[in-house]
Amino acid sequence: MGSSSQLESILGARPGFERVLRRGGAILGLVPLLLLAPPAHAAKPDHDAALTRARAIRDRVSRGETNPLWAEFADGLKAVLKDSVSFATMSAGIHAQLGAIDSVLSEEVSDRDSLVVVVARCRFAKLPIPTNVTVAFTPSGRIATLALRPDMNQEYPSKFLDYVPQARFDLPFHGEWWVAWGGRTLGENQHASVRAQRFAQDLCMVKEGRTHSGDGKALTDYYCYGQPVLAPGAGVVVTAVDSFPDQAVGTKDPAHAAGNHVVIDHGHQEFSLLAHLQPRSVRVRVGQHVKTGEVVGLTGNSGNTSEPHLHVHLMTGPRMEDSDGLPMPFSNYVLDGKVVERGELKRFQIVKRREH
Repeated sequence: MGSSSQLESILGARPGFERVLRRGGAILGLVPLLLLAPPAHAAKPDHDAALTRARAIRDRVSRGETNPLWAEFADGLKAVLKDSVSFATMSAGIHAQLGAIDSVLSEEVSDRDSLVVVVARCRFAKLPIPTNVTVAFTPSGRIATLALRPDMNQEYPSKFLDYVPQARFDLPFHGEWWVAWGGRTLGENQHASVRAQRFAQDLCMVKEGRTHSGDGKALTDYYCYGQPVLAPGAGVVVTAVDSFPDQAVGTKDPAHAAGNHVVIDHGHQEFSLLAHLQPRSVRVRVGQHVKTGEVVGLTGNSGNTSEPHLHVHLMTGPRMEDSDGLPMPFSNYVLDGKVVERGELKRFQIVKRREH
């Protein structure tokens, strides 16, 4: 979003989608929060002291009382998080989804450059898979890293694997698009490990195996940038966010995972989310009824994203923090020159909306 909540933030990493095309490398979409600050080169803090302090910070995370930690953050971490208000909002969303720590399965202390890093593998009350809580300290004792990362080595154990949506969905774009992430396994889709994005997809446009022209430093180099994003189905707009800036390629905004985005209520507890839209491009308002194929905004690079692309998924509620992901099969599209009456998108497919 790049998250199912701020926990599942959209993280950016370069090189991006074109590396997947060339090497099968990773593209980070709406995935767990990882906050890092550049290390300073100096003497390392004491391991025992770091472990004691990390445990106290972990207790705050468990209780949802992390706001006072802002004063202890290193400057680099503060820069990533923007400001204390953004951090407070993100922390509240994370705690709402995870709940308290039930147990600590393991702890490990290590040195990384000049940092001392403490990683605790924990079970949280509301998440069925273990989560690593990482805290790192600078030589001066500032918090350089505070990270929560659910176990990315297994698919989220969804109870909706056999769910069939009642709404009908068309591809939310014109022309041919490439599925960077899509499918039900982690091999096909890195979103599969997180709750609200269990069946999510990241999509972009490619030409000659690349997602952009030139060196890819400008947003306008990307073929999908500025392309219309369409309502995948009829419904009522329940969220329309339009105020976040596009991120420069290589930067990210973990505090506002989905960036500019639209959520549509299709009825029957089925809500679609369309994320990373251009600022001031959203053409719908909350409460507005939209038709299938109606333009809701333009593809951008807002939020915590690696490069311009469209993130789309279906969920059981209007908020990622407390929703489950749902399968989102699309109807009447073209794949490999053949019409697919109804199917779920999978990684590396090139698909095209069949215009009516």
